Amino acid sequence: MDWEAELEAAQTRRARFPEEIRDAHTHATRHRSELLASEWCGCFYCGAIYSPVEITEWIDDDQTALCAKCGIDSVIGTKSGFPITSDFLAEMYRYWFASTKS
Repeated sequence: MDWEAELEAAQTRRARFPEEIRDAHTHATRHRSELLASEWCGCFYCGAIYSPVEITEWIDDDQTALCAKCGIDSVIGTKSGFPITSDFLAEMYRYWFASTKS
């Protein structure tokens, strides 16, 4: 499968995700001010929940956090309006990571 076909397949798959899951994902990039204003944040790759002050690495012109525990850019904070719980982070993982595995 060429990259264009893979991209189209990924976009089609993501379009079927629940709206809440897609909306929450928009809070995982270019979110520095929202994240630093949050009481807690969580990574939907590794499942860690911690204080945003623990974040030391940022990408995208210092606007997107890398997880303080695993280094992946899959962090959302409480100011996003989504629950930062183990259950919600696991659900996000299932859609954004586990669903991409064949």
